[in-house]
Amino acid sequence: MASNPVNMNEGEFISYLSNHGISDTEKKKNGKGETEIYFPCPFNGCDDDRRARGEELHCSFNLSSCTYHCFKCGEDGNYITLRKFFGDYEEYDAEQRVAQVSFEKKSNAPSLESMVRRFHRDTRGQARGYFNGRGINDNSIDEFMLGIGEFYDCQWFMIPVFDKDGNVAYVKLRRMQKDGLADVLAEALGEKNTLPKYKLYPTGSKTILVGEDQLVKSSSSDVLICEGELDRIITMQEGVKMPVVTGGGAQTFRDEWIDSLKNMRNIYICMDKDDVGEKSAERLAKRISERIPTASIYKISLPFEDDTKKDLTDYFTEKRGTADELFSKYAKFHCGAKPIDPTKFKEMTVEDIADVLDSTIKYDFVSKVITFLAMLLAYTESDQQNIMFNADSSTGKTYICSEVSKYFPSQDVKIYGKTTPSAFYYSQSLQDKDKEGQTFIDLERRILVFTEQPDTQLQENIRALLSHDSKRIPFAITNKGKNGKNVAVEGYLLGFPSTFFCSANMRIDEQEQTRCLILSPESSPEKITAGIDTSIARNSHKSAYDAKIRNDSDRKQLIERVAYIKSLKVDTIDIDNSEYLRARFMENKDALSPRAQREIAHFMSLVKAMALVNAPFRMVNSKIVATDKDVDEAMKLWLPISENMAYGISPQAFNFYKNIILPAYRAKNEGTAQKKGITYDELRLEYYNQTGTYPNMENIRKQYIPALKTAALVDCQKDEDDKRQILIIPLKFFNDGLAE
Repeated sequence: MASNPVNMNEGEFISYLSNHGISDTEKKKNGKGETEIYFPCPFNGCDDDRRARGEELHCSFNLSSCTYHCFKCGEDGNYITLRKFFGDYEEYDAEQRVAQVSFEKKSNAPSLESMVRRFHRDTRGQARGYFNGRGINDNSIDEFMLGIGEFYDCQWFMIPVFDKDGNVAYVKLRRMQKDGLADVLAEALGEKNTLPKYKLYPTGSKTILVGEDQLVKSSSSDVLICEGELDRIITMQEGVKMPVVTGGGAQTFRDEWIDSLKNMRNIYICMDKDDVGEKSAERLAKRISERIPTASIYKISLPFEDDTKKDLTDYFTEKRGTADELFSKYAKFHCGAKPIDPTKFKEMTVEDIADVLDSTIKYDFVSKVITFLAMLLAYTESDQQNIMFNADSSTGKTYICSEVSKYFPSQDVKIYGKTTPSAFYYSQSLQDKDKEGQTFIDLERRILVFTEQPDTQLQENIRALLSHDSKRIPFAITNKGKNGKNVAVEGYLLGFPSTFFCSANMRIDEQEQTRCLILSPESSPEKITAGIDTSIARNSHKSAYDAKIRNDSDRKQLIERVAYIKSLKVDTIDIDNSEYLRARFMENKDALSPRAQREIAHFMSLVKAMALVNAPFRMVNSKIVATDKDVDEAMKLWLPISENMAYGISPQAFNFYKNIILPAYRAKNEGTAQKKGITYDELRLEYYNQTGTYPNMENIRKQYIPALKTAALVDCQKDEDDKRQILIIPLKFFNDGLAE
């Protein structure tokens, strides 16, 4: 570029535009004889389809003053602001920058957000009439801080635009019918007010994807793209649940904005009902399908006559249909990935699910299938399940959760390595504010995985959440204020997630025991061997291994099934034959404890999850209904964990009791009249005889035995013959899995 932009020549500027994909230019002389380069307006799509409209180019760059102005939308600035818009301002040497007086550089200017709030607060009575006349109610005016304010020495309708963190990025201004002093002066001079219809404040602001803040926080796999900010607001006001975004028009929708939709399964496009809108929607759909081949793209054709220039606002204000009908009646698949056809799915058993998961998770039949089903239950209204993975280190607790979570949309899964009670509540990806401005943590239809034992205080704090006591659970946490004093931050948890806790701590609080299904990965020699083989395959030829997993047809179809189930937006799942369910649950139960009331809820969740897996085959009058077949499938998973669940301990601890402690005790006391407990040395020897390895005795002393004592399975006493020895005495005996 030229060393002095004020003396930039024609060729240099045209070359700069060409580097940014703009080749359509025209050279003209203004009234002062200065050379101006006209080019398509890159800011608000003013020159989209200009040839079809028979219009001239609207954006002009003056080579003498090095400034630009769009005669249609009013955008103006200088060479520096143009470079900022294209994202390469930083490349320019600081000493060569053109001086720019703007709002941002006035040290004594109020913050943009405070200005917006003040103008919104002062917008009262008839001043709200414009927005009300457009169908925007007072609640939406307040939620989006709409209003009237003075910018550039005249009054404008004000539409704040928020960035992904919820802060005001800039203000979109819309020309008022009466513009105060500007109108008076124009009338006195016998001229027409030439204020542009739209303008941005501050000058030179780089436009962003409007609605990005909603997109970041939503767990939806659907998104609607509309043409204008007010269309977006009224669409959300009318009850559209998916994120709604706009870039000001299809032609101005940037590639980086398309890339931000990469996790979306269904993308809906609704432009104005005119020739330009229709053609723009066509081109945008094509661009999206090229950049996101996994998305299904739908065009919404509003129910108006062709080329009426009607928009979404007219659709709602003229009562042409509801928010639901917008998608059910007027949205048609246009291009991209074909919509999911549930008729291609087959009924699945728990063995079928395990076979698919086996591509990356060997063995662990019960743990991996239950984990998958529990994650799937996130897509129900209130049937979510809590899982506690409890086992020694390096057994695969975290691996199972992380691998299964890959079958689910990434925006639905939140994985925590280590988190404190306060940090959980400040998670930016989950935090939001409601219409009253109150903070809430959006947990609806989410999957939360804690790969490290979370702070016990956090578990205590969210007990009401794990128990599903209420869909709206208030919280108050302490934070440091500006003066260093503690201040209370209040809010609420919204909705129920499926939660997964991974811990090597065998000593589980009773309140957590009853709220979770307690699982342990297998630790058999066969599983360890398979794990070694998988690790070698993955790390020896990683690209080939990843390609094989990625192209696994069964895996892809299960991922697609998950996406289909999510799209159903399931409310509740009924159980067809409750008597059969009761009979299966009560099998082999000689005695009942209060814990059984929680256990039946866990068992029923597995039944409902199996019905959810087979949703296409369980639909009765638009509701999913679990059958006896689902009860039988769930029982295959429940039986292996029902005993350890009855004692509130992990399968690993329970199996240690049955397979190590009891055999050691029986061997020591075989043929003796007076039974005597076993020592830690005898326990260690029995473990070696059965496994060929020595156990971690510190783990046994500090984890296993205390957990078994809490479950009333063992007692510990001093040896009468040797006070230095502790004897472990089993309290319950089992024969073929049944307590003697």
